[in-house]
Amino acid sequence: MKTTKLITCLRSTLRIAAGIFLALAGPSNSLAYDDYAGCQACHGDFLGTTSTKGTVFPGNNHDMHRGSANMGTACALCHGASLTPVRIGASTGTANNPGLGCVGCHLGPGLRARHAANGVSECGDCHDPETPAPENVKPPYYGTVDTKANNPGNEVRASGTNENWSVGDFLGLDNDGNNLYDVADYAIGPFRLLSVDPEGVNLRVTWLTAGGRTNLVQAANALPGAFANISSPLAIPGVGLVTNSFVDVGGATNLTRFYRMAGRQ
Repeated sequence: MKTTKLITCLRSTLRIAAGIFLALAGPSNSLAYDDYAGCQACHGDFLGTTSTKGTVFPGNNHDMHRGSANMGTACALCHGASLTPVRIGASTGTANNPGLGCVGCHLGPGLRARHAANGVSECGDCHDPETPAPENVKPPYYGTVDTKANNPGNEVRASGTNENWSVGDFLGLDNDGNNLYDVADYAIGPFRLLSVDPEGVNLRVTWLTAGGRTNLVQAANALPGAFANISSPLAIPGVGLVTNSFVDVGGATNLTRFYRMAGRQ
């Protein structure tokens, strides 16, 4: 009995000591998951032909990253001295690149922001709040001799270039974690008014945007003046650059009419 009480007491003391240490040490930037095994439940087996989200890989996910017909990434960018486990934040590296592991392409701040935006909050248990780099900033490995991954913008709907390595979706990545992929991100894709054309007493407003966004049409009758929403939120379908239009009913009955577009994430 005394031995059991002593063990229980020691355990409690250790828990308290650990809590005091963490409080004194403050927030940590350690990785929530040390290797890809922690990611597998949501993102699928790295040797799988598809992800749990429906992404189709050429061969399998590893082939897409490593195959010479695909990204052609040097093994040492992702792997350590032992091929497994694959570390999220460490690898052997090459003469051209330090050993950053997965975060050499999949930036840590953006990954954590995307998880948080989609209800996965456990990253915040350890990581400090941080502002990811904009979508148009290249991750460290991009554009180097050790991988064909290059442009984080993915502006061209062509396979085997930029971030177009999976089969047929042309989405690319969400490097800054704001739920907008590549061209849909306002840091990359164009967003501009193209024309305003009369249709009887109405006016048709046409603008260039990108699939995956949500846009609003706003109008004012004078400048300077307050702009107000004249459309409900418009979900833009598709992937890549899209031309969209909205009819301002009765818009031509105004002496003057000014338009602008607004984006929502």
